[in-house]
Amino acid sequence: MFKNKKPVVAIDGTSSSGKGTLAKSIAIATNFDHLDTGSLYRYLAHLSVVKKQNIEEIISKNPQINLSDLCKLDLRKELISKKSSIIAQKKIVRNFLVKFQREFANNPPKGFGSIIDGRDISSRIIPCAEIKFFVDANIQTRTNRRINEIKKNKTSKPVFQEIYNQLLERDKRDKERIESPLVRTQDSIYIDTSDLKPDAVLEIALSKFQSIFPNMPIKHCT
Repeated sequence: MFKNKKPVVAIDGTSSSGKGTLAKSIAIATNFDHLDTGSLYRYLAHLSVVKKQNIEEIISKNPQINLSDLCKLDLRKELISKKSSIIAQKKIVRNFLVKFQREFANNPPKGFGSIIDGRDISSRIIPCAEIKFFVDANIQTRTNRRINEIKKNKTSKPVFQEIYNQLLERDKRDKERIESPLVRTQDSIYIDTSDLKPDAVLEIALSKFQSIFPNMPIKHCT
C-alpha cells in the first residue's frame, strides 16, 4: 500500500458538492499545496478533443502534465467535462494519473503538505492520508450551484432539469464504474454542505486539521 511521505488532506465527493472550494480554502489557510485531480482528467480529455485522437493514443505518447499550463486552459467547457467523466472510467487513464498524483503528494511544491481533491483519493490514491473528508450535498443544491457556475461563463440560461439529469448521470458513472468508483471510506469525515456556507464548511475542516496537526500554523480561520 502506498504511504505518503508528506502530510495529505484527501477530499473526495460528488460533483458540485463544494469539495474544490473547500480544498482551495484549506490550502490557503494552511499553506499546503492544492491539487485538483479533476483538472488532470479534463486535461487529457482536452488533448483528446484537440488532437482528435482516442485517449489510448494520447496516453501511449506519455503526455507531460504541467500544472501551470493547465491554469491557462478553459477546461470547464461542458464537452470537456463530459468527456473527462467518460475517460475517467478507463483503467489505462486512472493508472496513468496515479503516479503523478502520488508524486505531488510526496513532493508538494512548498514542501509542507498537500490538499488533494477528487473521487478516489482516500480509497486508492492516498489511502494513508492523515485526514480524509467526503463532501456531499443534495441533488437540488448541487444543481443550483452548477447552474450558477455556468451562468458565470455563458450568456444562455441553463435549464434546471437538464443540469439535474446531468448530475444524476455523472453520479451514476462515478459510483458504478469498475475502476476506482466514488466511495466514502470508513475513516472519512462526512460533510453535508447542502445548508452550509463555504466559511462554515471550512471551519469544520480546519478544526479537524488543527486536531491532527496542532503545531502547524493556520493563516486564518473564519
